[in-house]
Amino acid sequence: MVLLLGGVLAASGCASRGAGGASRAAVSTVAGDSLAMRAAAQERGADSTNRGALGVTPFSVVSTDERLAALGFALADLLVTDLSRSSQLQLVERSRLGDVLRELELNKNGRVDSTSAPRVGRLVRARRLVLGSIDALPNGELRMSARIADVESGVLEQALDGRAPLANILAAEKTVAFRLFDALGVTLTPAERARVEAVPQTNLESLSAYGRGVQAELAGDRRRALEEYERSMRYAPGFEAASERVADLRAAARAAVNAPSLLPGVREISAPELGTIDRLNRPLDFITSLTRPSGGASDPSFPSTVVTVVVTVRRP
Repeated sequence: MVLLLGGVLAASGCASRGAGGASRAAVSTVAGDSLAMRAAAQERGADSTNRGALGVTPFSVVSTDERLAALGFALADLLVTDLSRSSQLQLVERSRLGDVLRELELNKNGRVDSTSAPRVGRLVRARRLVLGSIDALPNGELRMSARIADVESGVLEQALDGRAPLANILAAEKTVAFRLFDALGVTLTPAERARVEAVPQTNLESLSAYGRGVQAELAGDRRRALEEYERSMRYAPGFEAASERVADLRAAARAAVNAPSLLPGVREISAPELGTIDRLNRPLDFITSLTRPSGGASDPSFPSTVVTVVVTVRRP
């Protein structure tokens, strides 16, 4: 099979799912519709549909304890669930956040700081981002801190935090959730408050596995994500968040198998493969022209270039 990459390149694939569980047929990736180009257009203000949305990025973990590394992903994800209990807030879809983190190559550690927050916020079409960290304190407690970054004004609000022993870390997450509601001016109904107060039936091992699953899913590795979510369920069978993600991923896998294809025998393209294809598809002049002066005598370091790449794939 020969792929010709030039002004326009088409790559075929099958289904990929959004946060709502629906699948879509990704039968072609065209240079003019690549993620990089769509992101660039959004950064330039082409799409402001969801500018009032709120995004929550994975929290950084400040600790030498490797067991805690995945908690930044797990607790941020559970915080998204709690914040979404309010009808007054519109949360950025997890799948959209994953697309952007992969595009900016932030999916390995998920860390978004005050420097990268404005760009991430524009790409996910969010007005505000919640940035956070988890610190291990000398007394054995963990401190979960969160700050609200206003994408348009660049203002980073004062940190809100919650503290709890490691064995009861979800108490800190609940504290942060309620303080964020207050900071955002959200008044919860009694029913909404009760849903936020409900503590998931889980433990540290289950939370760590869940966090690794969230990290893998953000990176586009759905197979590993499913394995970690299933491991989380084995540690804590009553952990509903893990069971819901397992059900969603299994449903997406079934949809991918059953999705009609325009080309016989075409298999699903995984997110890592799709990211590679997207990078191959990027027209160099279009991308560089968005952030750099046009090539030529005025900019000899970025000359105007047209490149054609031929990739031959031989499968047994």
